[in-house]
Amino acid sequence: MKAKLYIVLLGAFTLAAGCAGVEQAEYTGFLSDYSNLEEREEGHLFYSAGKSGAYDKFIIDPVILLFTPNEVDPHFTDDELLELQDHFRNAVVEELERDNGYEIVAKPGPRTARIRMGISDVKRTIGALNVTIYTKVTGAGIGGASAEGEMVDSISGEQLAAAVRWGGGSRLLRAGFTEMGDAKLAIDKWAKDLRALMDAAHGRES
Repeated sequence: MKAKLYIVLLGAFTLAAGCAGVEQAEYTGFLSDYSNLEEREEGHLFYSAGKSGAYDKFIIDPVILLFTPNEVDPHFTDDELLELQDHFRNAVVEELERDNGYEIVAKPGPRTARIRMGISDVKRTIGALNVTIYTKVTGAGIGGASAEGEMVDSISGEQLAAAVRWGGGSRLLRAGFTEMGDAKLAIDKWAKDLRALMDAAHGRES
């Protein structure tokens, strides 16, 4: 029994080297300015102009796909990628609106910022390696995503904040058998981080 467990763990550690999320992608040119970005933590570059507290209404643009899927060996269908884009936008909207937080609007105006987001890479979750404790804790089978986003004044276009994020799902939370499970987990975390940042800028408790 111990020998079998050792073999399973050894194989999992070997796979984990190439399967634990995604690495930082090259800048895509999507953001209006990259020059002020600084490392906030691993997997997170961030900039803030310190003006976010002056905005409590948000236009959330549709999420853009910033990479070209591999046509020879596609991991995801067009419909799956579109679903992920919609999931990203919906996660941000839900977090900002949660608990009577902030207003989502459609038109530019005073105290209104526009949030632009793009997905720069997606790595698939290997579902069969995501359902046992022996493989999950090693990182084997974990997928992930990388993204770029910024908040700009809805009238002037001034960049108020910007971020580049990349990373995988959780070694504790199960992403299930869906190949985009870990990418969605990462995106959900980023949406929660955005809400926390806005609450901090407004002197609120998240």
